[in-house]
Amino acid sequence: MRLKVFLPLLAVVGLAALADAARASHCGACCYPLQGGCSEQCCMPTVNYRVCYQTVYEDRTCVCYRPVYRTVLQECRSVCYRPVYEQHVRPQCYSVCKPVYETYNVAQKYTVCRPVYEQHVRKCCYTTYKPCWQDYQVPQYYCTYHPVYQHHVKKCCYTTYKTCVQQYQVPQYYCTYHPVYQHHVKKCCYTTYKTCVQQYQVPQYYCTYHPVYQHHVKKCCYTTYKPCWQEYQVPQNYCTYHPVYQQHVRKCCYTTYKQCVQEYQVPQHYCTYRPVYEQHVCQVPMTCYRTVTEPRQSVCRYCTYEPVWTEKPITVCTGCWQVTQHYCPGPVVQRCCQMPGTWSFDPCTCCSRYCPGPTVSYAVQCPGHWVCQRVWVPRTEVRTIRCCHYVPREHCQVVNYSVCKQVPYTVMKSHCYTTCKMVREDHCRMIPCRRCYLVPEVKEVCIPYTTCHMVAQQHCRMITCRRCTMVPEVKEVCTPYTTCHMVAQQHCRMVTCQRCYQVPEVKEVCIPYTTCHMVAQQHCRMITCRRCYQVPEVKEVCIPYTTCHMVAQQHCRMIPCRRCYMVPEVKEVCIPYTTCKMIPEEHCRVIPCTRCRMVWEQRTCMVPYVTCRMVAEEKVQMVPRVTCEMQPYCVTYKTCRQLPVCVPVCPPPCPPAVPVGKRMNASEWFARVTYRATQEANNVVPAN
Repeated sequence: MRLKVFLPLLAVVGLAALADAARASHCGACCYPLQGGCSEQCCMPTVNYRVCYQTVYEDRTCVCYRPVYRTVLQECRSVCYRPVYEQHVRPQCYSVCKPVYETYNVAQKYTVCRPVYEQHVRKCCYTTYKPCWQDYQVPQYYCTYHPVYQHHVKKCCYTTYKTCVQQYQVPQYYCTYHPVYQHHVKKCCYTTYKTCVQQYQVPQYYCTYHPVYQHHVKKCCYTTYKPCWQEYQVPQNYCTYHPVYQQHVRKCCYTTYKQCVQEYQVPQHYCTYRPVYEQHVCQVPMTCYRTVTEPRQSVCRYCTYEPVWTEKPITVCTGCWQVTQHYCPGPVVQRCCQMPGTWSFDPCTCCSRYCPGPTVSYAVQCPGHWVCQRVWVPRTEVRTIRCCHYVPREHCQVVNYSVCKQVPYTVMKSHCYTTCKMVREDHCRMIPCRRCYLVPEVKEVCIPYTTCHMVAQQHCRMITCRRCTMVPEVKEVCTPYTTCHMVAQQHCRMVTCQRCYQVPEVKEVCIPYTTCHMVAQQHCRMITCRRCYQVPEVKEVCIPYTTCHMVAQQHCRMIPCRRCYMVPEVKEVCIPYTTCKMIPEEHCRVIPCTRCRMVWEQRTCMVPYVTCRMVAEEKVQMVPRVTCEMQPYCVTYKTCRQLPVCVPVCPPPCPPAVPVGKRMNASEWFARVTYRATQEANNVVPAN
């Protein structure tokens, strides 16, 4: 700011030295004429002051705190309980039941039953039935029928009709017509409508819009912030830890139990039974049956049917086809022929001219044809047919057959059987047993283990930081935009229209037409006709027929029969049988026996047991702990503040009077320009 003020002043001083001679104490006022001065130019100017604010930057220091983390090993004491196992032995009394075996003899009496077999014979009476057959005859009366045929002749009269044909002629009158044509002309009046088109114009008003565009420029001011970066360094202290390992060995005692097995034998007495088998034979009566066949006869009656043929007349309606013919005349057609012409002589040309004759139309009968037609002629006939019916006939037949019956008889059969009795046997065996007990054994084992403690190491590093400050900057942008408004414009145009109307117009047309009338012509022709009539004729026919009637005939025949009756017969049979008689016998034997008695004994054994007690141990463990301390550090920064400064403000001097007829020199002009530039640079507004 000071440079901006002093530089123009130095320029003014330099230029003033180059100007014309003047006195510096009065700033060239001596050059002005005396008559041009005034009282206001001789007085001292009034000095005004205004307060301006000058921006002053100061360096300030503030204390900041940053966290510093440190890891410290801290002793942590804890009480642990270690189990201590101790082996003890205590006496334990128990009772043992000891078996004591004693052997002694026992005299045992027993009875044995000895079988004594005796042979006997017993008489057994039984009744059998003996069949006895008796032959006898039985008269049987039966009736048979035999047909008796008789032949007869029957006369039948019937009427037939004989067809007779008679021809005769009949006159047939018919009329034919031939057409006669006449040509005529007919006048018809009709009205038509002629279309006339008339054009006319109609004004049509319409409005159009055309756009009018205007271009504008809009100034927009906006503020941007320009980032300014400032780098600074901050020291950072940190601590690292590296582990230190140590190897140790710890002895640990423990007790194991060794398993010992002791074998011993125990006697075991048991008893078995041995089976003793004995074979026996006995006679058992058995009834058997044998098959006996007896021949027999039976009479079977059956019936058969024999055919019997008879003839009988029947009336049958029949007929035949007959062909009849009748004549169909042909159609009548009109034919045209030209009559012969005439020759005429023309004396003017000396030539003969042929004039053809008129055309004549006449009717012509076309040839006819015969039509054949089949006609069914019914008639009745009597026919003889044969009928068959069946007559039953009875027959008798003797059939021989056999009858089987069972005849019982007794047979003695030997039957073998086996008896079994159990014989007791005593035994003794030694059973090996195993007893297991545990023997304590103390062992020692060395357990290696490793301890680790952390050793701290301090470090320091500088961290480069960047601080960003935003400097505002005002910018101005010109945004062009266009506005559009629609301008209406009226128009008028002529539209051509057409109007259509009908004009009636009467016209006349000649229509040629032809009329035809039929001219009748009478004809006569003879038609041959046939008349058919039936002439009745009586005929007689003899029809043979046979009648049959059944004649009954009585018969008698003797049928042999057999009657069977049972005659009881008592028989006696001797059946041998064996009886067994058991005779008791006394015996005595000595049986060695063993008795066992249990003897109780008191025994004492040492039972090992383990007790566990917890032994308290104090352990010291180094636990890493992180502590945080706020470490102060100084930060220097610049602050900006506004200092008030009193600046004298000089009012603008009165413009010097220019001598009459003398131009302003360069120094005066430069002084004025310099003063004005200084005022604009300082933005000084003169006080009123």
